[in-house]
Amino acid sequence: MTKESIKTYQYRITQATASQLVVILYDMGIEYLRDACSEEEPAKIQNNIYMAGKVVDQLLVGLDMQYEISGNLFMIYNHIKRTLISASVSMDKNELERVSGLLKRLRGSFYEVSKQDTSEPLMRNTQTVYAGLTYSKGGMGNEMSSDNMTNRGFKA
Repeated sequence: MTKESIKTYQYRITQATASQLVVILYDMGIEYLRDACSEEEPAKIQNNIYMAGKVVDQLLVGLDMQYEISGNLFMIYNHIKRTLISASVSMDKNELERVSGLLKRLRGSFYEVSKQDTSEPLMRNTQTVYAGLTYSKGGMGNEMSSDNMTNRGFKA
């Protein structure tokens, strides 16, 4: 995962509702698996698989077991976790692609649910972002260049 992707996920997480967080976790897991499939170096493949497994762990921990569907998701996530462990040893990219397909289908379902979620974002007191710039009490955030007064307009 690139630094740009990480920054994007950080921003999305700060603005997300509970159901959107689940979608973000699916997106992260899918990206880690895509990176693992595109890598050739075994250590990087295993690291991406490990990180995808951590995402699945978060999905497992977030289940509310009072609902029947949570039991079904628990079994699916455990299957995905076992498959990731097996693929980490065998370096079977076909299994990684199959697991990625499962995550994509689950993501599609949760994405539809998240569109109906009208609750407030879970995180409060985060910076507000408008058109790619952050604004805080002291003015613009660090996206603005540090030498902002030297190149303003034309000299007469």
